[in-house]
Amino acid sequence: MKKYMLTFFGGNMALRFDNLDKAEKEAQQKHMAAWGEWMSRLIKAEQLEIGYPLQSDGKRIDADGTQAYHFPDTTEGGFIVIKAESLDRAAEIAQSSPIIENGGYVLIRPCGETK
Repeated sequence: MKKYMLTFFGGNMALRFDNLDKAEKEAQQKHMAAWGEWMSRLIKAEQLEIGYPLQSDGKRIDADGTQAYHFPDTTEGGFIVIKAESLDRAAEIAQSSPIIENGGYVLIRPCGETK
């Protein structure tokens, strides 16, 4: 099986990782349960490699040096790496992601692998 990176964009910004503690308790619980169930299914199917939500504050490094950087809400909010037979199968898996129901979208890229 090949590896694919799924990156998650958009959706309800109140439920983004950095904002989750400020969300209404019921919405927060529903959101976390949906992600937990989806990720559990991927684990049981032995499809999940790794993944994390991403925080908004980081660093920007370029030829001029390093500076604090705040990633805008339009950037990815998290990622996972999955194993799938094909890009089409990875797209089927992504379609069932909670971000889709939450109004967001997923971008999928094959991971380069050395032999």
